[in-house]
Amino acid sequence: MGGIGILQIIGALWYPRIRHNGMMGFLVYDSRPLVMKFAGASAMPQTTLPRRRWMMSALPGVLFGMLLVLSGATQAAGVIQSAGTADTLPFMANLSDIPRDLAAMQERKIPMLLFVHASYCGYCQLVDSSFIQPMLDDPAYQGKLIIRRIEIDAPLSILDRHGIEETNMHFARRLDVRLVPVVAFFGPDGREIGDSIKGVTVPDFYPYYLDEGIKLAEQCAKTPDPTRCMPSKVAGQRSL
Repeated sequence: MGGIGILQIIGALWYPRIRHNGMMGFLVYDSRPLVMKFAGASAMPQTTLPRRRWMMSALPGVLFGMLLVLSGATQAAGVIQSAGTADTLPFMANLSDIPRDLAAMQERKIPMLLFVHASYCGYCQLVDSSFIQPMLDDPAYQGKLIIRRIEIDAPLSILDRHGIEETNMHFARRLDVRLVPVVAFFGPDGREIGDSIKGVTVPDFYPYYLDEGIKLAEQCAKTPDPTRCMPSKVAGQRSL
């Protein structure tokens, strides 16, 4: 039963579709003797197919199907193994596990760029497509920081730095986010570095503000200096 079932599936996938009396179908296995039927049709003629000829014709399909199965299994095993390694912290991802991110940032002495956005925000999409997403494929940023994203109106949750779960909206309120988009920078200690970039005032100047913020964040992640690293436009210093 198992062997015939596999041959049935592989044969159906391997053999090309054929036309008979104006109806389109493909070769399927029915019962002994092997017959040609039109799958999905109700009343159709049957033509007996010689067993040896069918077996020889089906052999390439069987081999091809086995290669596909083995290839898929190998790829799946590779994904599982890759996901289980310790050095798989993503460069860009949704903010979901602050303790994990902070531990990696402290080990590597790199900052976090936090992109706060919302599904209803058109300017958020502009910043994301024009400035945030291109960084993913830019080798100039690889290994120098991590990028985390948070959609404030998404029904998701985050592990805060104490391991307590909170919603995206609660996190945004805790950081006093009142408008989007916001790009903020945080050091390995979880504290904010420099001034965040709020909204989009002049798109032509946005790359400059973004690069300046990243440079300061990288410097402060390696050599903290309160006189340079503290935000200057707001009172106090926010923390993740």
